[in-house]
Amino acid sequence: MMGAATGLGDIEQFSMALRQQMMVQTVINTLTDKAFEKCISAKPGDSLSGKEAACVNATVGKWLDTNEFMNGRMARKMG
Repeated sequence: MMGAATGLGDIEQFSMALRQQMMVQTVINTLTDKAFEKCISAKPGDSLSGKEAACVNATVGKWLDTNEFMNGRMARKMG
């Protein structure tokens, strides 16, 4: 009986980890799309120009800063 309960817990943990992985992938895809739309104006080549690379870096940096700020704010509200 205990083995079945442990197996169910393992499945739930695996399911949660899979959902988290899917959420992270969705965020990465969304951020990639937004940065590309904002920063890449010409047909993409083999590499980014300096201006394009700086724009992508700034876009990602702003998103990370905003995400960190919002996570901290939510943690303070919950805690």
